Amino acid sequence: MRRTGKQMAAACLAAMLLLSGCAGNGGQTTAVAESTSESSQAAETQAPTTAETAPTAAETQAAGPVMTDGSYQAQARGFHLLQPVNVTVEISGNRISSIAIGENAETNGMPQMVEKYMIPRILESQSLAVDTITGATATSAAVRTAIGDCCEQAGADLSLLQTEPAKSEETEEYTVDVVVVGMGGSGTAAALSAAESGASVLALDKAGKWAGTSAITSGPMTVNAPSQVEAEYAEWSDPISKETRVKEAGELLVDGDALYEDWIAYTTVDGVQHAKTEIVRALIDGSGETLDWLSASGFAFDPARGFVGGKWGVFAPYSGNKEQTEQFFANAYERYEKELGGQYLLETEATELLIEDGKVAGVSAVKQDGTKVIVHAGAVILATGGFGGNAKMQEQYLGEAWRLYGMAQNDGAGIRMALSAGAATYNIDMPPMSHFVAPYMIMTAFENPMDNDIPYGLVCSGEVLAVDQTGTRFTAENGLAMNAYKNGAKYYTILSAEQIDILREQGFSMAASGRYLSQGGVPENTPLANIDAVLEQGISMGLIYKADTLEGLVEAIGNEKMVLDNVTASVDQYNKAAEGAEDALGKAPEFFERLGGVNPESEYYIAVTGAPYIYSTCGGLEVNEDMQVLDEGGNAIAGLYAVGTDSMGVMFTNTKGYTNYGGVAQGYAFFSGKVAGAHAAAQE
Repeated sequence: MRRTGKQMAAACLAAMLLLSGCAGNGGQTTAVAESTSESSQAAETQAPTTAETAPTAAETQAAGPVMTDGSYQAQARGFHLLQPVNVTVEISGNRISSIAIGENAETNGMPQMVEKYMIPRILESQSLAVDTITGATATSAAVRTAIGDCCEQAGADLSLLQTEPAKSEETEEYTVDVVVVGMGGSGTAAALSAAESGASVLALDKAGKWAGTSAITSGPMTVNAPSQVEAEYAEWSDPISKETRVKEAGELLVDGDALYEDWIAYTTVDGVQHAKTEIVRALIDGSGETLDWLSASGFAFDPARGFVGGKWGVFAPYSGNKEQTEQFFANAYERYEKELGGQYLLETEATELLIEDGKVAGVSAVKQDGTKVIVHAGAVILATGGFGGNAKMQEQYLGEAWRLYGMAQNDGAGIRMALSAGAATYNIDMPPMSHFVAPYMIMTAFENPMDNDIPYGLVCSGEVLAVDQTGTRFTAENGLAMNAYKNGAKYYTILSAEQIDILREQGFSMAASGRYLSQGGVPENTPLANIDAVLEQGISMGLIYKADTLEGLVEAIGNEKMVLDNVTASVDQYNKAAEGAEDALGKAPEFFERLGGVNPESEYYIAVTGAPYIYSTCGGLEVNEDMQVLDEGGNAIAGLYAVGTDSMGVMFTNTKGYTNYGGVAQGYAFFSGKVAGAHAAAQE
């Protein structure tokens, strides 16, 4: 069937705003029955959703569950590591009559999306066999688990609440100038740009929300946005002088030419340039104007500054420190829909490119309920967020799977579709993007959050020895957060029994915590009295290893890449620095003072597995300056574009990591989307 813009607007008007994706605990939840009442904090409690005419389970099954009328409460762990999601279920007439999400600490927007999409489906079907919501997997799984717990409290046999809702057999058909696959930062920019250029546009996203990974980033790179150059800032953090001063009206925030030279020097390896310098130049020259362009659609940014102490004033945080980011995207989509006439479909996954006469001519897709969607379009813009959520693709292109702190729905669908159309890749094997480390598995077994965070301290502290998978020490450990990703998807910290004794009695001399996935961290000078039980729990999880000798430790770890000679050499190098020699990797003496070196003749040794958690992959499809996807011969594939992390590898080298100027990925997402949208709209 063919639908009009008005029908589309009605179907999509109530899209929800979310901040985060499905990382951390994923769908692994634990329900605990509660007898307490709902939280009195109205701002943290959603109103119940009720069932009015839903059939009873007894009407839809030969032998339905028998449930006692009443109000039941339960809780289950969602995305947040400390506070579970509270749920209240009302049972009436042997039916689930209403469901309310109560107090929780989930990322703002996730519970609202579950309330909008999943709860009505449960009430309508009177079944728990409904899908979790893409983009809020952990939260929706927690709610579903807690609902099941409540039904069990009411006397239900949960096996009788597993009728799968029937799938739709309908087909919807659309004809537009441009279809955008993905509604994150790059897809949003592409849809806005194409619609502004006069094209009819349909945007799709498999999640139940817009914004994608962009919702959990801090802000984009921008080089001398005209509005910021023109402005006077009374208290500007000068990244060069490291002082707060007045930035005069008309003063540049950064030397764009110097930034370009620094960038291409970084991406030149052994005299060979690995990046597409014309695209790097275009980003530097166009990112400032892109920032102001976004501001006209409801975004707001703080003045550009240096990133994590960097000297380049290019990082422009979203105003409100992420708290308002979802609203900025909501503003953009309100303008896109109401002013520019754009259309969008959420919970709709593109599955295949349509090819006609050798040209990409649209996509086929499927909605959450099984409805098939056919979109005929003059151009397809792929904005599907890379392949950070696809372990198999990571193993294929990166050699191993990485831990993800980002959107798991970014499973490489756009890249795979393009490859099926003959697309070429560019630096697809480069390291993914990471700015923090955490234990390879997150511990939640102990009531005391600090005990659960002891492994976190052991892998992120600058006071321990860290080696890569070969057993080689690779960085000054106080720089692990920003550097661990350069050496693979995991690493190990090694401690001797004497160091464990010190931690048990004194703790770390410096606070040991991480940027995300922490449960509060390990404060400085706090004895880790329960460290032995934590180590035993970690061993049972496969997170921690223990042996009487370093040789035995290597065997226990069982990583085929690890070489004993590398481990002993790393211990020797580390111990020399601990004894007062200048550290070969530049670690300052104060980081050795509390724990000292690793005793080569210790009673036992401990290894803890750490991981650089990634936001996204970086490399992807090869594109030209107009973001057109190229084939293996360097020719543009007619009608096909790729933006954001589906094509960001053109900016870098596969021999090094992502450039840490600050917000580069987000800046490229917005810039590439804007460029692709305008170019696609101009094609006949």
